[in-house]
Amino acid sequence: MKTASAQYKGPLYLYNLNKIGCQYAKLRDYLPPNFQILYTLKANSNLTICHKLAQLGCGADISSTGELQAALKTGFSASEIVFTGPGKTNSELAVAIEMGIGIIVLESANEARRLHGLAKKYGKKQDVLIRINPLYRKSQSCEIREKASSCGNSDPNSVQPSLKSQTIVSISSKFGVDEDKAIEEIAVIDSLENLNLKGIHIFTESNVLDYNQLLDSWTNTIDIANRINDQGYHISLLDFGGGIGIPYNAVDTEFDMESFGQELPRIFDNNPYPYHCIVEMGRYMVGEAGCYMTEVVDIKESLGQKFIILDGGVHQLLRLSMKPASKYMEVLGKNGDYTQKATLGGKLPTPLDIMVEDVMVPEDIEIGDRLVIYNCGAYGFNHSLTNFALHNYPAEVAYSDGKMEIIREPGNIEDFFLNQKLPFATNLENEFKEHSAISNQQSAVNF
Repeated sequence: MKTASAQYKGPLYLYNLNKIGCQYAKLRDYLPPNFQILYTLKANSNLTICHKLAQLGCGADISSTGELQAALKTGFSASEIVFTGPGKTNSELAVAIEMGIGIIVLESANEARRLHGLAKKYGKKQDVLIRINPLYRKSQSCEIREKASSCGNSDPNSVQPSLKSQTIVSISSKFGVDEDKAIEEIAVIDSLENLNLKGIHIFTESNVLDYNQLLDSWTNTIDIANRINDQGYHISLLDFGGGIGIPYNAVDTEFDMESFGQELPRIFDNNPYPYHCIVEMGRYMVGEAGCYMTEVVDIKESLGQKFIILDGGVHQLLRLSMKPASKYMEVLGKNGDYTQKATLGGKLPTPLDIMVEDVMVPEDIEIGDRLVIYNCGAYGFNHSLTNFALHNYPAEVAYSDGKMEIIREPGNIEDFFLNQKLPFATNLENEFKEHSAISNQQSAVNF
């Protein structure tokens, strides 16, 4: 940390590629052999990180043509890429077909019809999954927790016990088709000759630390798949999405991958249908491998509240409902007790630029100190408001086997003006001179 802080100026993200390798190895060691591991590029699409995971043997989960290009550039095989997400346009679907993408996850019968027309035009039969919004899910599932503004993390300073995970009736969702309408939608897909329905995709859990919760959710997915097979639609592929979590504080225990791997086979035991399975891992793969480093530029008080102003902000690390995760931090070189409560604010000209409230910092924190926020390898750089107030993008640096290299140069001012034009300012310099002359005349008269 100190080496990176001294060597590279300005706010930056630091990633440990060795940690990424360890996380992948855990998955590969404990997941059954009928599981394929995909890396979810939305977590972090840096080319170096993508290339590392492609080398390890991952497939890729993408949600845009930009992510598709990043995956192909960094060594992922097109046949092992799965295209997920709502709102796919015809042009995106056409590119996916042209590139020979392995699987496209359908969100509706309407999307299926559009894809079928394109597949027919290109003379191809496209493998697809249908995403299903299950009737029942856990009370701690992702969409429910997002609506409660607590998705993906717990507050390490809270003394309240975690809510018990219960099975409850699902909520409405923009993703997929409702379970009670699934057969109706599957019948439409099955009738389209240029589509090959391989299976289903169900993803409701996010950042789960209790492996039993994930086992329950995945068991429900298998039950839904079995019922579809029972009705005569042969499916053999299950995409469980992600869900395996990481702790965002020093208190929570990590996901017990070993116990999960030991228990997982039993949910397939004596099942009437064999399945090949997919998992989409982003946070678990890269989250703990990254941290965000920035500098204290001001310290002030307002109505008794201490504010630490950072050379950074939500334009570089935007966590929304995960704000308390930023309490997992350290001030470099300060070994004393963290006994002073403060709010970490960024440099943007908006009151929304608060990175975390009520965080404990050292009493002797001072301007110029370097602050590290941990577990930012996923949903850090990619989720930030990078164009707010036109501050430079942070650099990205990677550590691997004792060496440290910059993998994304820090941004510069010109980055914000790429692809912009001034079509109505044909003689901008003369307009500026005329405006200045008029202003000077008015000033002279007023004086």
